[in-house]
Amino acid sequence: MINRPRQKKPVTAERVDNALDILAWVISKAGSDANLLAPIWKRLEAERERLVEEEAILNAARDRLKRSKDRMATQSA
Repeated sequence: MINRPRQKKPVTAERVDNALDILAWVISKAGSDANLLAPIWKRLEAERERLVEEEAILNAARDRLKRSKDRMATQSA
């Protein structure tokens, strides 16, 4: 059998949200060791925040480009 390299899925806010849901369940079952998982929670929250901010920036850039193109089209008409 040929081992093909697995294609990595992109990290998205939705995937991080799913990971947080799973981690919340794990934390609820961890008992007195739950505090050991806090750094993972903190890292996932930070990554989610970064991804949401990045998406907002990309959307703002797309919106600005559209407005710019619309303005140029109006000026040349």
